[in-house]
Amino acid sequence: MAEEETIGPPKISFPTFLLKILAALAGGIIGAVILLVIFFLASSLLTPLTSADEYISPIFIFILMMMIFIASTVGNLLSTFLLSLTESEKYKRISSTIYQVFIISLIIFILMVPVYFITATINIGIVAYAVALHIIISAQVSALILEIVSNYKYSLVGVYGVTFSVLLSAGIMFGMASIVESPTILLFAALPVVWGSIGFIGSIVSMVYGWIARIYDKDFLSTQTLYGADYDKEVEVSEEPKAEDEEGAEFLRKNR
Repeated sequence: MAEEETIGPPKISFPTFLLKILAALAGGIIGAVILLVIFFLASSLLTPLTSADEYISPIFIFILMMMIFIASTVGNLLSTFLLSLTESEKYKRISSTIYQVFIISLIIFILMVPVYFITATINIGIVAYAVALHIIISAQVSALILEIVSNYKYSLVGVYGVTFSVLLSAGIMFGMASIVESPTILLFAALPVVWGSIGFIGSIVSMVYGWIARIYDKDFLSTQTLYGADYDKEVEVSEEPKAEDEEGAEFLRKNR
């Protein structure tokens, strides 16, 4: 019976399920609030968001990029941290996760710089799509880092959950863009929508997979489960070279 309970990821109770949704959503909402505060503080320089003027100044693009970077990074860090607290027995390497999330957020920001300037030469509406793309990608990668670094055995379950979450949030964002004319709606709704979807769909996928794995008594998505040509292959573990002081200590032990 004890062996059966080890199959699949840890079971998620209904209170934990609700906590995971609230934790992910809280990080996204706080990021959106930071975005809103910066927006009002720099409103005089961000008039292209609310005007029909076709010209978009480089100052506007620079401030917009910094807004998105700060808000998305804070939202990503808070969401991953709060999610780790809901299942502390599952997510154990949270310090490493936070460090990696910050680094990847910085890298994504740098890679998105030319995208912002290129879209700014086309239309302000296209810039709004670039913002949504930036937020979705950074949130997706942050959630994947949380699953891979802190939950390696069932990181594939996290990959499936995050992928489905991003598809859902992208659908919601595009649906909102087709209904609401103002691009600012996308700007402020992106973080809560993406992280709310990650918390909700990610938990659903983990619960459904755990139920299936326990029914069939097989961990289909465990990183330790092998398929195809890899089946029955032993994992080769290379022995790390010993330091000089360790070699000397072993020599003394053998020649006492």
